[in-house]
Amino acid sequence: MPMTARLRSTALLLCGLLCVLLGSAVQARELLAVGTQFPRVLELDSKGLARGMAVDLLNRAAAQQGHSLRFEVLPWARAQLMVEQGQADVLIGPYRSPERLGRFLFSQLAFYEDALVFYASPAKAELWRGDWNSLSGRSVGLVLGWAYGEAVEQARSKLQISNPGDVATGLRMLQRGRIELLASNERNTTPVLETLGLTQQFVPLQPPIAVQAGHFAYPRNAQGEALRLDLDRSLETLRSTGVLRELGRQWGVRVPD
Repeated sequence: MPMTARLRSTALLLCGLLCVLLGSAVQARELLAVGTQFPRVLELDSKGLARGMAVDLLNRAAAQQGHSLRFEVLPWARAQLMVEQGQADVLIGPYRSPERLGRFLFSQLAFYEDALVFYASPAKAELWRGDWNSLSGRSVGLVLGWAYGEAVEQARSKLQISNPGDVATGLRMLQRGRIELLASNERNTTPVLETLGLTQQFVPLQPPIAVQAGHFAYPRNAQGEALRLDLDRSLETLRSTGVLRELGRQWGVRVPD
């Protein structure tokens, strides 16, 4: 090969390598992951640092793609809005719903699941035995911003619904008789009952009203789609190698089969 052609070829190869390196540097960035207080999934320690199964899992997935992470624990409605508007990169833990599928891109993998149940005083325990028709006209609390599944949506017109802003508010409404039933999950509700000293006053009723799986979600734009595809690959690897199930065991969080 003549010297000029060899030099030109070498220069083109170096330029190509430089572009690859620069492209990777641009793609690797600090991601902002937001959510609300989900016991054992996302919570704050005594120093105000994020901890939980989602934190450990997302840190591992992001690291495989060269990203770092910053976490913020916010009111649930605000966390959702930030991701929807592209002000944050990842929403931690939302259940899927038709309404949310129009607002977010969801991870293919669900990384935890909850059984949603009604809470009531022992005197009201007979209200729920799995028959929605028996609740016609009853006052029910559905936490604002939560997705409860198709069965609840179909029963809405039969119920007198209130929307407490969080589980603690819903339990206080139960205590004051403003609602007869509160729909929640045991993972979120048990620690709040303990904090409020209400463990003996309210019980979870069976059967569950739904089983909902929690995901990561991303902005519905090109950058969100690229991030979803990258993290989906990493999350699948963490699932197939047993890391996901081990994190669930460590944190006491139920992992979907």
